[in-house]
Order: sequence, then structure tokens, then C-alpha cells
Amino acid sequence: MKKISLFPILIVLLFLCNSVMAQDTDKSKFHFGLKAAPALSWFVPSDKNFTNDGSKIGFGYGLMTEFNFSKNYAFSTGLEILNAGGKIRFPDSTLSKKLNEKNDTFVVTSTSYGLRYINIPLLLKLKTNQIGAMTYFGQFGFDVSFKWRALANNEAKLNGTPITVEDVNFSEDINFLRLALNVGLGAEYNLTGSTSVVFSINYNNGFTNAMVKNSKFLSTKNYSALTQKVVFNYVGLTVGILF
Repeated sequence: MKKISLFPILIVLLFLCNSVMAQDTDKSKFHFGLKAAPALSWFVPSDKNFTNDGSKIGFGYGLMTEFNFSKNYAFSTGLEILNAGGKIRFPDSTLSKKLNEKNDTFVVTSTSYGLRYINIPLLLKLKTNQIGAMTYFGQFGFDVSFKWRALANNEAKLNGTPITVEDVNFSEDINFLRLALNVGLGAEYNLTGSTSVVFSINYNNGFTNAMVKNSKFLSTKNYSALTQKVVFNYVGLTVGILF
């Protein structure tokens, strides 16, 4: 945990250093800002043991920076904390176990995951010329995400009776690294000088397995090994301010 907690601090210090350097050279080439991003997220399973059981509303927030190559092209990056997740349903026979000598049976039927990532977008930003106070843009690139935390609420059956088991630590079942395609459209409203309000909608499509290949949480003496292959996607609405 110490390594993960130090990582954002190092990134923030790097951005602050870049900010000072940029302001000393050419303010128009560098922009620094803050953003908030509500998101709708879901899982896309590619294994018969899993089916999508619904989406979740999440929230992201953090820092954003832009390095302008020219008037119409920029490299956009930053650092954000993403809280999102999704729901997965299993066949009743997949996660069944005997609890004791009385043969009480516990069956996991559905799991709702709450994931937290440290996310770094790496985007090419293509901008129009300013039209009145507005500038429109498109974004294309990739996201690199690092798992911070993974909790889950399990819907289950105990001897056929529905129960809920909350806040189960599923961290070992979620891959530490996530890579994704990020595309978006948006606009900037110029307030004054180099300060603008930014709005965008982005589609984030994961292309790496969000979960470990073989479940560590479920691969115990009580369960047979469960193979997992699931990608994690979301649509986010960004509202921010660039200085």
C-alpha cells in the first residue's frame, strides 16, 4: 500500500514542476486544471461462467494537463482517481460449496464490484479554431490504470435462502494493471485569457482482462478453479477548468 499511496504524490510534484517551468517559458503552451467525471460502468464477460448483471454509476476526479504542439493540436494527460464497477452473475452451480459436516450449502449467484483505480490518460487532442467563446475538440488515445482497491457485495444462497455478503475484499481477483482505449468529444468555453471551462464525454473501452486469469479468491479447497476473462468499460462525462 505504501508504494501505491506515494505514487500520486510523485505525479503531483512532477506536474507542479512542469507548471512552474511552463509559466516561466510560454504560458500558452501549457495548461493545468481540475476535473470531476461521473461515469456509467459495466463488465463485458467473454466466458460462459459469467454474464453481465448490470451497470454501476461511479465518479472520478483529479488533475488534467495539456501541452500544446500548435494552436489546434495538444497532448492531454493528468492524474485521476476513478471509482466505478459493475455486476456479474454466475450459474448457481459455479460457486457452490459445503460449509460444514451438516452439508449446509453456500452458493454465490451475483457479485457487485466496487473498483478504485489510479488512472493516467494519454490523449491526442485535436481542436478547432475558437468560434466566439467556444472551442470544440476530439480526443483519442489510451488510459493506463493501476488498481487501488476492489470490494464486492455478493448475493448468495444459504441452503436456498437468499442472503447478501457485503464489502468482501476481492483485490486479489482484480488485475493490478488495466489498459484501455479512450475516445471523446468535447468543448471549451473561454472565461478570460487562458482560463476555460471544459466539457467532454468519453468512451473508455478496456482491452486487457480486468480480472486475474484464474480466480485467487475462489480457488480454495472449497472451490474448483474458476477461469475469468472480463473487460471493464465505462462512459464518463468530464466537467473541469483549465488555467
